[in-house]
Amino acid sequence: MQKTLARPNKATGRVVLGPRPVGSGYARIVARADGSGRIELYDTNTRLWAEALERCTFDDIWSAPAAFDSRYLAFL
Repeated sequence: MQKTLARPNKATGRVVLGPRPVGSGYARIVARADGSGRIELYDTNTRLWAEALERCTFDDIWSAPAAFDSRYLAFL
């Protein structure tokens, strides 16, 4: 059996999806070296991204609206 990946770039730390508003904060999916992903949540106190540790699911992120429109980032 052969599997084709839509995005074969497996660079560790590459943001796959997000940030997206989830609950009272923001979450994103980040690529791992093996091609899987991990969920990270943004901590407003430390201003750092940290592993979600089961506080958020992939479905929560996929179903959330985009946090911003990337078309406008070029003008910032």
